[in-house]
Amino acid sequence: MRPFLAALLLPVLFFTGCSHYQLGTEGKLTFTRLYIAPVENTAALPQAAAVFSTQLRDAFLRDSRVVLVNSSDQADATLTVSLAQLTRGVATARPDDTGLTRKFEITVHALCTLRDNRTHAALFEKRPVNATRQLFTTPSPYVNESDQLQAEYNLMPQLATALADRIAHTVLDVW
Repeated sequence: MRPFLAALLLPVLFFTGCSHYQLGTEGKLTFTRLYIAPVENTAALPQAAAVFSTQLRDAFLRDSRVVLVNSSDQADATLTVSLAQLTRGVATARPDDTGLTRKFEITVHALCTLRDNRTHAALFEKRPVNATRQLFTTPSPYVNESDQLQAEYNLMPQLATALADRIAHTVLDVW
């Protein structure tokens, strides 16, 4: 009799525990229209501002909690992002030659400012956001050449996507 009651009671407890669950966040944003200023590039990333700006806009378009507008005059809030620094860390080196690195961790650091255009108050200012991706280089058949520069160039869209997603979560999630 006890196994029968336990089998009957277990689904009832399970479904009552999930009855108050809801998807998404309960926090409401104070703005509905957002202007994203072109990304500023003070880091050592030549020609990266366009890639990062595009990925940033795409991240907000995918989320759809806010409407993106084309000027700050039309927006409730303005987001400015400045690429501050690019760092490279050694993740793996060849076992027979510790001076020759094959795997790096590339991190891009950005500073984000979100301003309410109606009150001219900063919702947050110069908030640091970063993203890291791993970079793999392959041995070159030529001793004097390295494939690291081309590998870093190929990695920029992935790094921009990761940073854009983190910035979108920083802006749209409850803080």
